[in-house]
Amino acid sequence: MIGLIVARSKNNVIGKNGQIPWRIKGEQKQFKELTTGNVVVMGRKSYEEIGHPLPNRLNIIVSRTAKFEGENLMTASSVKEAIALAGDAKVYISGGYGLYKEVLPFVDKMYITEVDTTIEDGDVFFPEFDADEFDVKTGETGGDEIKFTRTIYTRRVQKKQVGDKEIIYRKLTEADLDSFIHMRITQITEEYTVEGREVPKNVDLASALQDFYHRHMADGTFVSWLALDGDKIIGTSGMSFVEKPPYYTCPTGRIGLLSSMFTNPDYRRMGIAKDLLDHVVDEAKDYGCGAVWITASNMGVKLYTAYGFEHNGNFMQYKLK
Repeated sequence: MIGLIVARSKNNVIGKNGQIPWRIKGEQKQFKELTTGNVVVMGRKSYEEIGHPLPNRLNIIVSRTAKFEGENLMTASSVKEAIALAGDAKVYISGGYGLYKEVLPFVDKMYITEVDTTIEDGDVFFPEFDADEFDVKTGETGGDEIKFTRTIYTRRVQKKQVGDKEIIYRKLTEADLDSFIHMRITQITEEYTVEGREVPKNVDLASALQDFYHRHMADGTFVSWLALDGDKIIGTSGMSFVEKPPYYTCPTGRIGLLSSMFTNPDYRRMGIAKDLLDHVVDEAKDYGCGAVWITASNMGVKLYTAYGFEHNGNFMQYKLK
């Protein structure tokens, strides 16, 4: 996943005289939460303003003239080289203007803090982009004298080269439901009959699933990402959001219930299931969930264990930061 993190004013200013033109308590908290344990990519000027590598994450500095090396510190000549150096880790672009402009055509997600102020004499602006290519979700608000609002822009169609194939990732739509439900029933039937049980003849599962997905997609409590090879759906994932009374390890009380994880047998062992899992786990984070739960099939246990899920009674749990 390639993300971008930025704060901008009402008139699109992100910098003035080489500095961020505001200081708001709590405004940079999201940056730390997203980048810790992952990869942050920044330009030379941005790095020199900080003066040192940010702790507990890999810092990759994009520079064609200077060389930066050290613990958790590397140099790349371009954003694309930085992304290649990051491997499979999540990458967050943190500025400045040149890097933002370079990454905008292919960034998967943008975490934009909208700052409720106008900077009349700003000299660095966030590049223009086509908002129609993204789904937009409004998050938390904060600030004292100057207010801010978190917004998350998720690219509707994402592409990734997997071997010799270009796999497309996008969210489930109403138009996909018939195909999605057919795949879900195939998966459920396979899991149900594996120990010799017969499928009940008096259960209209297709109608029940149609009703469930229609209602919960409409109110935002179910989201699914699909993997496609051309127009063919070759992988599915699903996340339902529920709320429990808050407890210490999940103070929001919000839980993501993982379901519908399925990959066409011809496309397995290509990393597609992990990519789909990344997408729906990110959806759970954006929803404010404290954990993701799943009752895993025998085939899925290996994937979820490698991802970081832990057994908790009859189900597996993944704690969100």
